[in-house]
Formats: sequence, C-alpha cells, structure tokens
Amino acid sequence: MKKSIYLFGAGGAASWALQGFVREGIEIKGFLDENANNLNKIDGIPIYLPNSEEIDIATKANSKVVFMVMNPNVQEEEIEKRMLDLGWKEFISFEDFVNKEYKNNGKRCSMLDPIPFEKNKNFVQEARSLLSDKDSLKLFDAFISFCCQDKIYDFPAISKKPYFPLDLPRWSENLRIIDCGAYSGDTILSALDNKYKIESCYCFEPDPVNFSKLVKTLKTISNSSCWPCGVFSCNKTLKFSSGGDTGSSISNEGDITIQCVALDDVIPNCSPNLIKFDIEGAEQAALKGAKNLIRKYRPMMAISVYHLSTDIWKIPLYVHSIIGPRAQYFLRRHSRSIADTVLYVYPN
Repeated sequence: MKKSIYLFGAGGAASWALQGFVREGIEIKGFLDENANNLNKIDGIPIYLPNSEEIDIATKANSKVVFMVMNPNVQEEEIEKRMLDLGWKEFISFEDFVNKEYKNNGKRCSMLDPIPFEKNKNFVQEARSLLSDKDSLKLFDAFISFCCQDKIYDFPAISKKPYFPLDLPRWSENLRIIDCGAYSGDTILSALDNKYKIESCYCFEPDPVNFSKLVKTLKTISNSSCWPCGVFSCNKTLKFSSGGDTGSSISNEGDITIQCVALDDVIPNCSPNLIKFDIEGAEQAALKGAKNLIRKYRPMMAISVYHLSTDIWKIPLYVHSIIGPRAQYFLRRHSRSIADTVLYVYPN
C-alpha cells in the first residue's frame, strides 16, 4: 500500500515549500503543526495537530512525515522523537525525501522548478562568475544541484545572523536603511543588537497584522517611517495573500488588495547606504523600481534570491547591470535547504 504523505511545519514558508510536491503530482494529505488550531488551510490542504484524533493509529503507521521546518533553531531530533512517540512510523527530513524521491521515482520536487536552470545555463554561469569567495561558489553550486538533482551537492554551513553575517564585512556603522519586507521590524532590531546606529530607516510592510507590529517596534526609533505598502516595479494596486507571517506575498489569489510602490518614485532622495529586499518573489520587480536610487547612491544590499527559480542568476546580473563591475557579491544561506539564501552586495 502506498504511504500517505504529511508535511510537518505550516509556517510562513509552507506554500513555497509545497510547490515542488504539487509540480510533481505528489499528493499531500495534510500539514502537521503544533499551532494548527490557529492556522487556516494551505492551498486547500488541511492542517492538523500532530496528536489529532482525526488521524487514527493505522493511518499514522502507513504515513510518511516530511520535516519541512526551515528555521535552523528548531530541533529536528526532538520533533522526530515526539512524532514517533505519537505513533507516526516514518519521519524524514525534506532534503533526504527530495533525494530519495529522485533516486527512486525520477521526481524533482525541490521548491524551485529545475527547468529554468537547465534552459539558462549561460546566464547561470555568468552570475556565478560574479561571486567573490569560495563559500559563495560552493553554496551557488549546491543550490543549483539541489534544485536540479543533477549531481552530488554539499551545502556550506548555515550562516548565523541573517542580514548581518559575521563572516562578511560590516555594513556602514551609521545605517540609512530601506527595509523592504520589514515584517515586525525584526531586521531593525537585529541591526541594533549588532551594534549599528540607525541614522534613518524606511520600512515597507503591506501585511496589516505585520504592519501593526512594525509600527509598535519602531515607536522608539527616531528618524524612522513605516509604509503599509508593497515594493514593486511601479505604483499600482495588486492582490495580496495576507496571514500575519513571514510568507505573506503578492498573489493573484490574494485575499486583500494592497498599494505597491516603486522606491524611485516615493523616496527618491533618501540616500540609503543599505537596502534589504525580502518580499516573497517580488525582488526582481522591486529592484527595477529602485534602479535610479541604486545607481545614484550605490547602497550595499541584502537581497533574497530563493523565492523564484530565476532569482539566483537574474538578480545578481541585474544588479551588476546597474552598478557596474566595481562590486563584491556574496551568497549566504540562513536556514535549512535553500531557504533564506541571500545575496549580499558591496559596491566599491
């Protein structure tokens, strides 16, 4: 009998992580999450507590639980022990599942579609040539190989302190930061924890629940402003999937409508020295809407490059086309698998 598949973890990355299973026609019976009572269905798939009485012992015995939590601070071993104690018979990490599924069935079910990588090999290699250190090259190669399942890969260690990695040069000590995808203001708080002075900050967060948290966070920070807007290539209203978490994003199936803005239009003279983009797949569009700002002020940048298959090469190539050859590019990942892979740009 074919085993049912459940995914453990229904947080902000759940819809993104689900894409590969859907693409390969792998049926998912449900998500398992300790916070299930406070969550809605994900793409129509129900969310259960791990000890839910709706799932009987026989089902648990004939099911495979795939560990989908990307946060490296969550202890996989502890969760595996609890799941086995609850009667679930098989528990496997996402990376191991992906590898076995390809080996046994030829299915490539990583989050990102492998076809664009294969059709754009020249651009992929051109982007690779921009990278400035061995760890970046190693991560780039592992990222591509994991998505394509074309060769053995070896990820470098997960880097601590997202947006402020300890093994890269420090940003300017007095930050004039634009935070696109500001969530609850956690990046600004992290900057302070890392001993930076906030000279000014412009924070953009379209999710209503997150925006409320952001406003509270920044109340005590002078020269700060909060914008309840998405960041895009132009000024327009778009559908948006809200949820009060890190996975809220622009989507044609969104439950609300938000105002999106181009940075060039709304803050053209703020002279930033750091811009962060973590906007769930809208990074390429947002960069186009900030082209003049980036060209004029040459800020350092931290850009998420893992939401779309094309991000890992199109984003560095586009940035390079704006700022020219005098720059350093580094890749670091801050979560499990390819999640939270960030491109760090240091214009010279």
